[in-house]
Amino acid sequence: MANPLPVFSDTLPADPLPAQYDSWLQLVDRLNIKAFVNLTLSDSVRHGTQQLLFISGLGGMRPNTIALGFYDSTPSQDTLSRHPAFSSSEDTPRLNFPPVGDPARRKRLSPHEYVAIVADAVKMQRNVLLARAFGDLKLPQELGRRAQPLIDVWPVNLLRPDSARYVDTCSLFLLQMACVLAMARAWRRARLRLFLCVESGTRPRGQEDKLRQLLKDLRIMADIHTVLWDNVVALHWHSRKEMGSEVTLNFPGNVACVSDDYLSAVNQLILQESSAPTVRFLYLPRPPADTSLYPRYLEQLEVLTRGLGPTLLVHGVSAVTSTEL
Repeated sequence: MANPLPVFSDTLPADPLPAQYDSWLQLVDRLNIKAFVNLTLSDSVRHGTQQLLFISGLGGMRPNTIALGFYDSTPSQDTLSRHPAFSSSEDTPRLNFPPVGDPARRKRLSPHEYVAIVADAVKMQRNVLLARAFGDLKLPQELGRRAQPLIDVWPVNLLRPDSARYVDTCSLFLLQMACVLAMARAWRRARLRLFLCVESGTRPRGQEDKLRQLLKDLRIMADIHTVLWDNVVALHWHSRKEMGSEVTLNFPGNVACVSDDYLSAVNQLILQESSAPTVRFLYLPRPPADTSLYPRYLEQLEVLTRGLGPTLLVHGVSAVTSTEL
């Protein structure tokens, strides 16, 4: 009797990306948006994000902005199943997406790795958007016909009071993002409000006139609200004489020295001056060069935006506006 031939089975794991790719194509088609779909397989979220930043897009249509959810203790929610595009119960199961993370389990992404992703994006010349509490965002159609959506913009680095006297590239990108939202069809009735933080001895009227001229040059229609924040600035370490002149004003030192008292005061100032807006746009400071300060940097962002409702933190790295036309 002849010996049976051995049968060798393929023990290599199957590639999980094809099924995911089809689901993403269905999602893009169902949401009626124009987008490239790129997937990658990596040993960590950070490395996977780096790969996607390298390979995403095509030619001149390579993305220049990365949008992330905010890192906090808010449990993840499956909002896809409640989206109007998937009103039928038969539609959602066909999308082969991973399940929503269990809030009782440890997060797969650490605070340090999260800030590292933000820092990587900035180093690769990508604009960064961090969206907090957007699960509570009420769209204009949900507010009713008589309600007017409010878009509040704070175009200064609130962690650096000394930078409140000028408009930099990041501030201009922040203004552009808010303007783009206000120009969207569903948000055309929205009112754009800019909050200019000034100190009593710095000619507030002159700063307001300068900002008004900038808005005119950029063709942005917005209301300007001047906010005196002397009491808040007094809590910042720049204003404390006991610090000494040897302390430099670099950003890593700023992260290490900014107190929670100052951050809480800024948070309360925002709540008092801009009551119940639909969404807020805030300046996202650049992550510190010292990687050991990453957790503290994230803590400062958490205190700054605590209880503000839907908030978009924005950091821009390249010029996006022109007054030449």
